[in-house]
Amino acid sequence: MINGLQFSIPQRMLHIRITIVVSLLISFFLSLSLWAGERSFPYAGIFNEQLLSAPFDYLFVVLAVVLLLGSILFKRHRLLLVLFLFLSTLWILFDINRCQPWFYTYCFLLLVFVFYDGRVDDSNKFTSYFILLQLIFSSVYFFCGLSQLNAFFVENEFRQIIAPLHVFVSDRQFSFFIRLGVVVPYLLMFIGIGLMIAPIRYLAITLGVLLHISLLVFLFPSKLQLNYAEWFANFSYIIILFLLFSGKTKQQYFSPTFLVQLPLFYLVLLVCIILPFFNKRGYWPDFLSSNFRSGGNKQVELKLGPDALKKIKTEQFYFVVKRNSAYYLDITAWSLASLNAPYFPDQRTFNSIYKCVLEENALGVKEIELQRPLHK
Repeated sequence: MINGLQFSIPQRMLHIRITIVVSLLISFFLSLSLWAGERSFPYAGIFNEQLLSAPFDYLFVVLAVVLLLGSILFKRHRLLLVLFLFLSTLWILFDINRCQPWFYTYCFLLLVFVFYDGRVDDSNKFTSYFILLQLIFSSVYFFCGLSQLNAFFVENEFRQIIAPLHVFVSDRQFSFFIRLGVVVPYLLMFIGIGLMIAPIRYLAITLGVLLHISLLVFLFPSKLQLNYAEWFANFSYIIILFLLFSGKTKQQYFSPTFLVQLPLFYLVLLVCIILPFFNKRGYWPDFLSSNFRSGGNKQVELKLGPDALKKIKTEQFYFVVKRNSAYYLDITAWSLASLNAPYFPDQRTFNSIYKCVLEENALGVKEIELQRPLHK
C-alpha cells in the first residue's frame, strides 16, 4: 500500500507557503526585465505612466523581495503577504503583461494564506483552507487541458514544445510523436479531476509528475525556449503537487459544512472553477483561465507594408518574418526576447504594441496592420 507523505496538514501548508515564496523570488530574477529595467517591449496598463522609470523601478523588486523574505522569517507573515499582493496588483495595473500564468497561480495560492491564521488546534478550519489550495491547484491542470481542445494546439504549440526531440528521431517518428499530442488535453483534464478523487489520486499524481519532468526537459532554457520562469515553475509544481495530494490529506473529524461557511470558498469557486469556462467566449482573460500554450489564445501580429519594412528600426526588424510573400512582425518572439515572457493576450496589449511600432518608426496607419495570425 502506498502511504505517500506523512506530514500533517499544518506542516504541509507551511511548506507550501515557503515553496511558493521561494519560487516567486527565483522567478522574479528569471524574468527580471518583465518587472524592472530598460526594455524594448511596450508597457500595457490602465495608466499612461509607470510608477517609476528605469532604473528606479528596481526599488519595487527590492521591496517585493523584502516582503516575501519577511513573510518567511517573521511571525506577521499575513500582513507582509497582504502588502506583497497589493504591490503585485499595482505592478499588473501598470503592465498587464506581468500577469503571467505562474505569477497569477502563485499569488492566488498566497491569498489563501492571508485568510488562514495558522492555528493548528481547529482541524475543520485548517482542512478547509487546505482544500481551497487543492481546488486552486487542480483547476490549473483541468483548464489548461480544456483550453488546449482546439484545432491549433497539436500542430502549433505542441510541435514547438517537443521540437528538441526532432534532433534524435527521424521525420516519420517525429510526426508520430506530434500525433500523440491529441491526448495531452485529456491527460491534463484527467489530472485536474483525478487529484480531487481519492481512489485515482495516486495515478493523477504520477501522471502530473511525469508531465512536469517532460516539460523540464523540453522547455529547458535555450535560444528557442526563453520563458525561463515558466520552465522553473515545473520544479515548484512537483513539490506543491506532493504536498497537496500525497498521503493523508483529510482529517478524520472534518465537516464539509465549515468549508461552505468560508467566504473565500465562493471566491475560489467563482474565479477558479466557474469563470474560466467563459474563456472560450472571450468573457474571461486567457492567462487567468490557464489558457497558455494552447494555440487558441487571442494572439496578433503586425503585417508590414513595403514602406514600413524599410523604416522599421533594427531591434524590431530582427523579429520580422516572411510568410506567403508578406512580412510580419512576430510579436510573440519580440516579447519573449525582451521580457523572457509572452505578452498578455488582451486588446490593451495589442493597442500598446501597435502604437509603439507606429510611433517609434514614424509610420503611417496604412503602413502596418494589426491582425490575428494564421497558424501554420
